[in-house]
Amino acid sequence: MNRKNLTGPLFGFLSLIFCFVTIACFFLKAWVIFWICLILFITALAIFSVLHYKEFVNFFVSRQLRYGTNVALSIIGVLGIAVFVNIIVAQRLDKSIDLTNLGHNSLSEQTRKILKSLDKEIEVIAFYSDETSQFAIHAMNKLELFQRESKFINVSLKNPYLDAELVDSRLRDGTIVFRTKDRQEEVTIVSEQKFTSAILKLIQDKTKKIYFLVGHGEYEIDDLTNSGLSKFKTALEDHNYEPIPLSLLTEPDIPTDCDLLAIVGPTSTLSANEIGIISKYLDRNGKLLLLFHPSDTAEDVNQRLVQLMKKWGVSIGNDLVLDMVVYDVHRSTSAPFPRFELHEITRQLPSYLAFPKTRSVTPIESPKTDLTVKSLAKTVSPLGVSWGEVERTSDGKFSGNGYTEGVDLPAPVSLAVAVEKHISMNTNNMSPTRIVVFGCSNIAMNFYFQTANRYLLLTTVNWITEEGDLIAIIEPDLSKQMLRSMTSQQAGVVQITAIFLIPLVVFIAGLVVWWNRREGGTI
Repeated sequence: MNRKNLTGPLFGFLSLIFCFVTIACFFLKAWVIFWICLILFITALAIFSVLHYKEFVNFFVSRQLRYGTNVALSIIGVLGIAVFVNIIVAQRLDKSIDLTNLGHNSLSEQTRKILKSLDKEIEVIAFYSDETSQFAIHAMNKLELFQRESKFINVSLKNPYLDAELVDSRLRDGTIVFRTKDRQEEVTIVSEQKFTSAILKLIQDKTKKIYFLVGHGEYEIDDLTNSGLSKFKTALEDHNYEPIPLSLLTEPDIPTDCDLLAIVGPTSTLSANEIGIISKYLDRNGKLLLLFHPSDTAEDVNQRLVQLMKKWGVSIGNDLVLDMVVYDVHRSTSAPFPRFELHEITRQLPSYLAFPKTRSVTPIESPKTDLTVKSLAKTVSPLGVSWGEVERTSDGKFSGNGYTEGVDLPAPVSLAVAVEKHISMNTNNMSPTRIVVFGCSNIAMNFYFQTANRYLLLTTVNWITEEGDLIAIIEPDLSKQMLRSMTSQQAGVVQITAIFLIPLVVFIAGLVVWWNRREGGTI
């Protein structure tokens, strides 16, 4: 075999190799190597063509070309049909299946319900200066889940430093903007909860107001300490609520724009005038969230509130619910794990949820006929292990002598109650009075405001205010399934190996076999 027969195939193989490397560099955006390999590919291909000029001419006038052309046209036709069918399927049957254990690649049922109800365009712009960073990729993957669920969601990725229309913008890198024609919401944390909340704020006509009663030692929404409600406040704001402090000692009535009155952990007595204002508010289809904690004295300082709740079918005990199985070491008190009863509030609650330092809240046996009063949670431990401690010592402290039959409240003990007043057909107001009473106020404190308690309280607020579109979202805890993350270089090597190197090796091996058979050789 002469030098031409050796050199020609060599440059042919080199041109194929440089061709594959050039394509790989194009997709990986390695532009310097791309242009070098492109020039080498063109050079090798040109030398191969010159050395095999006669073979090229003979090939284009041969019967083999005609057969090859027919085969190529057939292949193109089949590919065209396949592409056409795939386009139709992609447009009409664009479905995906999330095979992850924690549902990381899918949206919650609540979010999907909101997205399917959209009736106006929402443009979502993710501003990232480095579109290849893991933060940008994670954000876009999450946003694409939203885009797949609704044709009204349009997602794009822009550079905040290069885009001309953002010269005067103060948006910082990593901000995601949700906007309609007249409104805009900004998000800086990549999570389903934040994205859904932003969409809700855009599609809802108004922000619902929640007034938190103050002036009686209640937990405060602006308090950042462990006993404050600042985390609860932030969570409410994320759900398109506006928490506002309210003092009935200075205000003559509850504001007309009040969507919910919240009373969390009062430690001093409400005046008769305040109780009257709250009673009138409830009579005109008001909404109330009431969180107590056990009284430190035999005479309950919240007795007037307790009496008001009796009118609404709720009995609040002056006791301390104990459970000898579960103990809160942080607060040196019992923390029962309740069993949740069937209700719209409790239908998707997480299993792990404790009530540290709680009193009993029980439905009255024969409430008014226009009321539906239902227990939300009850203790699980049996009699003698769990009970409502009523007996006290001479100084007003709970005795702690164990369950006393006929004095203490036997298990199972109810810890929370939901009340709804039936709507009269003769009234124009179709919004019923709704009340939820918890015997534990600690669940709203910053110290205990973790995933489970957050979910319970937000779900409760949404039910009371009739915000059925969104129940609090619990995103999967990925810390339970941690994998070592690859560096960008490692990811590039895996990508090149899987997409280009392995197919290239197979292709070259096929060419070698074909060439040897063409020359009449054997392997």
